[in-house]
Amino acid sequence: MIDFEFGPAILAGLIAGVIMEGPVYLQKAIGLPVKQNIFRTWGNLFGQRGVAGYGIGIAFHELLAASIALGYALFFDLIGVDGNLWLWGLVGALVHFTLAGPVVKFIPSIDPDTGEVGEQGFAYRNYGALDVLTSFVGHMGFGLSVGILYGYLHSGGGSGLAF
Repeated sequence: MIDFEFGPAILAGLIAGVIMEGPVYLQKAIGLPVKQNIFRTWGNLFGQRGVAGYGIGIAFHELLAASIALGYALFFDLIGVDGNLWLWGLVGALVHFTLAGPVVKFIPSIDPDTGEVGEQGFAYRNYGALDVLTSFVGHMGFGLSVGILYGYLHSGGGSGLAF
């Protein structure tokens, strides 16, 4: 069993928070019609648009990612995990996605097609199947990354803990 460690969990969350959004921005870069943009959404919630909104959105997303990774690490400690954190990270990601879906539904965002503030739907359902799938893949990537990174960054860690 591994003990909870604050620093490694925070660092794993910060890195995983960046990795999580990779699928969204990679698809946007190659021209796929992904509409979700959590950075813009968080910025909008804080009353900011444009560059300031993105900056606030990125900072808030990273704060959430670090906080959620602390939850994963506490979960690992509470259930007595002693290895395979990659797998336990994926289990955590399923819970994370299930909880995040309704949150996204109630967060208003600026629709990139219309410029109107509207509902994104459960896990971006109102934006279409590609956005729902991208959200799922992003959450799974987050959980996998947190599990592996926390396993390597933990003082008692390494590949034996991560895998």
